[in-house]
Amino acid sequence: MVKHVLKYMEAFPSELEEMVQTNPIAYVPFGALEWHSLHMVCGVDSLKATQICRRSAEMTGGVLFPCVNWGAFSTMRFPFTFHFSKRRLKRMTKQILDQLYHMGFRILILLTGHYPGAQIKQVRKAAQKISKKYNDCYALGIPEQALVADLEYLGDHAAKWETSLMLAINEGYVRLEDAPDGLSFSERAARYGIMGRDPKSEASSQKGEKILDAIVSRLAEAISRVRRTQSIEPFEEIYARYQKELKKLRSPDLSYLFKIQGIEGFGELKSFLKWWILNGKRYKPSNPNNE
Repeated sequence: MVKHVLKYMEAFPSELEEMVQTNPIAYVPFGALEWHSLHMVCGVDSLKATQICRRSAEMTGGVLFPCVNWGAFSTMRFPFTFHFSKRRLKRMTKQILDQLYHMGFRILILLTGHYPGAQIKQVRKAAQKISKKYNDCYALGIPEQALVADLEYLGDHAAKWETSLMLAINEGYVRLEDAPDGLSFSERAARYGIMGRDPKSEASSQKGEKILDAIVSRLAEAISRVRRTQSIEPFEEIYARYQKELKKLRSPDLSYLFKIQGIEGFGELKSFLKWWILNGKRYKPSNPNNE
């Protein structure tokens, strides 16, 4: 059954007050304003996170807050990409959670569609900190793949999984014909910012719908359990399962990492790391006519 989702931007104070009294769940998507290759729109992270939160809210009820777009850091060095400091987002995240709690919300969901390691850690730590501060507050801070890492989606960038998700959300956000053909992992990354398995040959709306449904249903189920049990444990289980899956990527032979990301052996990994260290993380505003 689809429940009432109250969009903060369209809500009257009386409606928000009623929701706080009856269903005090707040969804806050986090995104980025960042290049996602030539074949996808620049708002991928924000659109993706917002859609996941909206679909989950349709199952649990609650308030959908606007996506936090201006704050992402560790964005890639490609055109039309904005970058901000870690400190800015850390402060903003804490302030958002504190104010939501004092408004009366008790289940606080921070879902980030942009997920460099430091940002994942930041939203998780902020959520865990406020959950410990108030014994009636249950906050979760995760990237979407934390809910489905066991299904071999551990996050990518403009590659198989993000492209599939966007095809499922709105095919108009994807021009798959503009994705590159026949490139290696390191070539896709360096030329187009694609980090992961080849989207042109492997992405599909069917794969996107399947993984999107799993993300949403698992998130909604965890929230329902938290509300039913008045315990943070279901959220802690999500963190633990995600960390368990991430450990597989660090196996001695790196075979699982190669499989998940579509890396063709150690030579290819070396080529990618060389590019990433020299250029990939260096922020330099640019445009297509000024490379």
